[in-house]
Amino acid sequence: MAGTLSIHFTHADFRHVRFARSPDPMWEAILGLHVLATPADRLPARLRAWRGRARERVRRAEVRGAFRLLNDLAPSDASYWPDFLTPAESEEGLAVGLRVLRETPPARLERELREASRHRPLPAWTRRLAAGDRALLDDVAHALHHVHGSLLAPDWSEVEATGAADRARRMEALEGGLGAVFASFTPFVWRDPVLSAPYPVDRTIHLRGRGLRLIPSYFCHTRPVAIADPRLPPVVVYPLHPDDPPGPPHTDRQDAALARLLGTNRARVLAALATTRTTGDVAARLALPASSVSGHLTVLRDAGLVASERAGLHVMHRLTARGRHLLGR
Repeated sequence: MAGTLSIHFTHADFRHVRFARSPDPMWEAILGLHVLATPADRLPARLRAWRGRARERVRRAEVRGAFRLLNDLAPSDASYWPDFLTPAESEEGLAVGLRVLRETPPARLERELREASRHRPLPAWTRRLAAGDRALLDDVAHALHHVHGSLLAPDWSEVEATGAADRARRMEALEGGLGAVFASFTPFVWRDPVLSAPYPVDRTIHLRGRGLRLIPSYFCHTRPVAIADPRLPPVVVYPLHPDDPPGPPHTDRQDAALARLLGTNRARVLAALATTRTTGDVAARLALPASSVSGHLTVLRDAGLVASERAGLHVMHRLTARGRHLLGR
């Protein structure tokens, strides 16, 4: 049964809203596994492509074992999974997050696994974990590390670049105030002082001056996910690429006018950046030489229509607000 997540702000909370600079590696490991477990026809196109690549990687025995262990704790259809799997400290990196996970106090393990058992039957081995079995907890940390390294790391530069592009859009919206930023988050709805979104169950969070940390997620694709324990700092993970309704399609006449304005190939390059891409991606998509695409991107960037940011070994390109406006998106 579908519900609503309602987050209630006070004036004090607005001073403590934080926007994560990039997706969180431990959240992404869990949510990436959820994508693998989701039928392809229920995923957006960008994640169908990733799922196809990742399913080849998950055929290895050690990856399958990690998948099964983590799926026992945090299945894709769960309305709750233990918060100790996604510690706040992982914002400092995967190594720090895994260290904190390994140090989870036994009382917290017991409390959160007991809560999980209220929502669904748990396998027998989780009783030993709930009792504080440190070797099992180390196995959980190893599984997360293995999933991240085997399934996510090959595409992590794209994940980070997409997060950077999302952050730039939020900062543009900030010119209209924090309420305008909240209004820019799909599938959230902002009605001062409540931020709400679809959720598996009805849930209300009163921030009470603690503020809120918002984390973008490449693999979260339907609705946001919130930290469950009200004693922990409030955290909400939101989809980086919601399936927004498309804008009005260009007519042939508009496309022809854009081609006359920019040149045919330059207009094609601009349109190809409807999603964040590398130079090579654009070149392959349009069957153009990479050197030619690079030149077009330079001109479009100088005109303020495209922004480029380095992410690991790649440079990622995205439309600016001006570029989206020119394309009618």
